[in-house]
Amino acid sequence: MARASNGKDGQTWPEILPALFECAKSTSSDLRESAYMIFAAVPSLIATQPVESMKAHFTESLKDDDIHVRLATTKAVVAYMLDTDHTTRNALMPLMSSMLDTLSALLTAQEEPGLVEGLTVMIELAEHSPRLFRQVLIILLPFLLGIVKNAKELEDRTRQSALEMLLTLAECAPNSIRKLPDFAANLVPVTLEMMTEIEDDEEWYNADDLDEEDPEENHVVGEHAMDRLARALGGKAMLPICFVYIPRMLANNEDWKSRRAALMALSGIAEGCARIMEAELGKIIQMILPFLRDSHPRVRYAACHAVGQMATDFTGVIQKNHHAIVLSNLIPVMDDAPFPRVRAHAAAALVNFCEAAEKRTLEPYLDAIFERLLSLLNTGTTYVQEQAITTIATVADSAEERFVKYYSNIMPLLMDVLRQATSREYRLLRGKAMECASLIALAVGKEVFEPHAQEFVKLLAQTQTSINEADDPQVSYLLASWARLCKVLGKDFVPYLDIVMPPLLASAQLKPDLAVVDPDDDIESKYSSEDGWEFVGVDGQQIGIKTTVLEEKCTAVEMLICYARELGSGFKPYVEKVRDIVVPLLKFYFHDGTRHAAAATLPQLVNCAKQADVGQDYLLSFWHGMCVKLLEAMTNETDLSFLYQLYVSFYECLDFMGPGPSMTPELLEVFTRATQTQLKEMYKLVRQREEAKAKAMLEAENGVESREEEITEESVLGEISRAFHSVLKMHGVAYMSHFKSLESVIMTYLGDPSPVARQWALCVLDDFVEFTGPSSWPIMVPFLPQVFESVLNVAPDVRQAACYGLGLCGQYGGPQYAEVCSAALTLLFQVIHEENSRELENVYATENAISAVAKICKFNSSHFDVRTVLPSWVQTLPIVNDEAEAPLTYTYLLDLMEEQHVAVLGNVPHLVTVMVEALVSGVVPEPLTARMVIILKAVLSTLDSTNRTTIWNNIDPEKRKTLKDLNYL
Repeated sequence: MARASNGKDGQTWPEILPALFECAKSTSSDLRESAYMIFAAVPSLIATQPVESMKAHFTESLKDDDIHVRLATTKAVVAYMLDTDHTTRNALMPLMSSMLDTLSALLTAQEEPGLVEGLTVMIELAEHSPRLFRQVLIILLPFLLGIVKNAKELEDRTRQSALEMLLTLAECAPNSIRKLPDFAANLVPVTLEMMTEIEDDEEWYNADDLDEEDPEENHVVGEHAMDRLARALGGKAMLPICFVYIPRMLANNEDWKSRRAALMALSGIAEGCARIMEAELGKIIQMILPFLRDSHPRVRYAACHAVGQMATDFTGVIQKNHHAIVLSNLIPVMDDAPFPRVRAHAAAALVNFCEAAEKRTLEPYLDAIFERLLSLLNTGTTYVQEQAITTIATVADSAEERFVKYYSNIMPLLMDVLRQATSREYRLLRGKAMECASLIALAVGKEVFEPHAQEFVKLLAQTQTSINEADDPQVSYLLASWARLCKVLGKDFVPYLDIVMPPLLASAQLKPDLAVVDPDDDIESKYSSEDGWEFVGVDGQQIGIKTTVLEEKCTAVEMLICYARELGSGFKPYVEKVRDIVVPLLKFYFHDGTRHAAAATLPQLVNCAKQADVGQDYLLSFWHGMCVKLLEAMTNETDLSFLYQLYVSFYECLDFMGPGPSMTPELLEVFTRATQTQLKEMYKLVRQREEAKAKAMLEAENGVESREEEITEESVLGEISRAFHSVLKMHGVAYMSHFKSLESVIMTYLGDPSPVARQWALCVLDDFVEFTGPSSWPIMVPFLPQVFESVLNVAPDVRQAACYGLGLCGQYGGPQYAEVCSAALTLLFQVIHEENSRELENVYATENAISAVAKICKFNSSHFDVRTVLPSWVQTLPIVNDEAEAPLTYTYLLDLMEEQHVAVLGNVPHLVTVMVEALVSGVVPEPLTARMVIILKAVLSTLDSTNRTTIWNNIDPEKRKTLKDLNYL
């Protein structure tokens, strides 16, 4: 009633607030508690009250004689803080110590349910406003640690809530926590001890399936805690403490629980401590591997888990540097016959290892791997067979064509599973068999797979028709298997579309299951999380959505992308149907993945229509219809990650449409207005961030999140720039009138001190000059002073964009740019000759400056004597990094050499060095490479044997070898 009275539908209940304040002062503790319970449930009731007045009410009630009133008040204070602004929260900060006193009183009174409730709301406050806890950390942390340690007297849930509070503070205020003495030193051993609280249940050994361990078990909570602590605090804070205890626990031969906990702890901290651990990875692996042969199966299982986690967290490094010792120890564990869970987990660890392993790394071990996996596949334990199939699929995917040797032994077994394992309990096994067979088909290719292709299609079709339950686990595997089959068969898959598409389109059109329930309802009994239900609190109610439906919908749309991309014109019969499904999904706000997939489908549909030769009128009409919706979404979108996808989809559509105008003036105007709006909003974000950095106001605790947001903003700007590139490329001077309206926002970005903003503006102007040529001059004139200034900017990316742009002015600008080009030469040479100009961070800017000089000399030299510039330019070569700028630059050099231009005469040793460096670096494409080799040989042939030998000996031996290996010399 209180919630409904608070202004919904224009109705209010003015008497409620005075009545609640009266209740809060009542002599009845029940009434006092009820008043604050209502404030906690509907904090908006008191949102407009003076903060000092509310502070006084809260202060008084936090001293109430009744502990339940104090708890209700604590909940109300937290709800009020979460519902208000930063200034009000700060004004209420003095209440923090009183709220902590309430928690302490609940502990003393042994009111554990109330203590858990109090900790739960304080956790929520810590997530939202960790700064509020700074002044009370010194009191709070020992209190929480004491609860976590008290295993004898306190319930598991109470201890876990206290641990969650500690972890939340570490995650949300890591810098503050790191400054506290002994935080990690006190918490790590307590957490490790919690990880030993595990029983050797018979059920673990005899289970028929591999359900995940209960997340409420103390050892599971402890494992997750180590992971979260390491990611929050980092290796510098965690590793010295962890390695005081972990080796000691591993050496405890009397207690398997200790050894198991230590191995699981290593798994948990690896991601967060990866940077420091990587330097000692060999030693850590040596520490883990002996426990693959431990006397206790639970320890062997934990060792497999640790190996798998290391393979993921040190992906690439462990596969490259430690494959021999890891695989030679891990593969035999799949023979651990009495303990199927250990065998299966060894196979699971192999998945993690093989996912990032190169095929040449795996090749020596494939016989041993597949011998074990075939043995696992022939066991009678379903979950072992499922894991064996998953591992076979992963190894096949990594081994690629090297899997052909094992194909004839494994594919028939998978087909047998699909033929024979038809009862309900084998649905997941069948799904994994589909996945494995389709991945193997991709690995070995169409020719090897062809003998099984027809039957595999038939078995997939039979499976598809047999599915009659929405939650059948085969559905997702089936969708992905059809898509892989499409990749294998290519255009030969087209006849099967009529089988595949109807259920796929149905999945793509699934409606979300929603539920709105009261928080007091037993949500789990009606809407189980195991069934995919997830809930969030909104205005005191719980709103739920069934995520399994959304995942199926998203997967279906992703599969549509695959079919359209692989089949091209063969997908034409479904192009309009798919368009009608995916375009509305641009506004499917229930699931980000579905929106992204829907947007990514559109370019593939354009490409299908284009390949199908539907005619230009139809193609334009088809594209324009989608373009309107894309631009509509682009105009109003506030989610930067989706805005990124919208721009990618937009320019990919344009690129698929091909050369020439594909947008009407009206559409170009809508695009320009929408993008101008987004650029203004993006600029606000850029400025806010730069100002916060300058004033050191950016919360240290939010540093990682802030950097991620910054990267997202930069990525969006990059895709907007790419969209302008495509629009200008396809429409050229026809876009100039629209571009003119962007002058103000471009100038704003160009004049900003932020390298991100300035580089963005320069890139757009570069494209403008390239695609409008001499016509660009009137619009470019106001920008040129800033372009010149940017050539010497401290940021390498800005310098590179400015140098590149001046080169384009020379190449495409025509006579009007002649004076600009002449004036630019001094600046460009300054960039080239700067100290450290060839270091990695600067080299692309330097090579763009070298290329820009070449373009100006070649195309726009009317205002200077090119003969005086070229000798200096030749000395700036070679270009050995920038593959985009190398071709034109070296073409110009070779032209000069063939002409025997005075600028290059008599400079043979340097020219030979330049050509050798260019050829060895691989930046010179064919057929320019062949031309360069011919000229290099011709130059060398003009020398006598002594000079030729001297030059050859001056070339680095490795480079000489490369030249010989490539048959250049």
